[in-house]
Amino acid sequence: MRRNKRRIQTRTLVAVTLIGASFLSAYVLSSLANRTELMWSARMPLVQGAKINVGDLVARRVAMPDGDSAYISAARDVRQFMVTKSVGIGELLPASAITRASEMLLMSAVPVSVHSSDLPANLLPGEPINLYHVGDSHLSKEIGPPSMVLSHAYILGIDRKSQNLGGDLTLTISVNIRNVLRLLAATSSGRVVVVRVYG
Repeated sequence: MRRNKRRIQTRTLVAVTLIGASFLSAYVLSSLANRTELMWSARMPLVQGAKINVGDLVARRVAMPDGDSAYISAARDVRQFMVTKSVGIGELLPASAITRASEMLLMSAVPVSVHSSDLPANLLPGEPINLYHVGDSHLSKEIGPPSMVLSHAYILGIDRKSQNLGGDLTLTISVNIRNVLRLLAATSSGRVVVVRVYG
């Protein structure tokens, strides 16, 4: 009899302990869930020099145990901000990647026509590129060696409508306003070759 009573008491104690542990874990999980914050995340690639639109972002709830000062809260209006460094799809929007600085307001979106054979395959908006000028005998009699036009420019958009027909593609490139004439001069006297930048 005594053994049975001890077994019942032991089982009761174990059951009470398990129930208490389950309540405690539920409380801890609930506390952690309450620490999550709504933060802005990139719905599409955000490239350097681009102005942020609300449609470019999506609010995502994430746990921020160390505070949210490094990233932008979804409660903040960022429509008048510019992107200072690229942010990939799904990434949180870093506070260091946006600015109202006047220097960024000098960035322009320049359309450039490029031969389909003069750019890397599978190039995507948001990628950094170098642009080189290559002489074209159809446009100029004097052909010099290739030269760099722009370094670490960013692609804002790619129009591939005529690519399948072997025609040119139109790239929209983020360019500082001081370099716009330089880029346009290169397109008027030869071909522009696009080189993907790694790192």
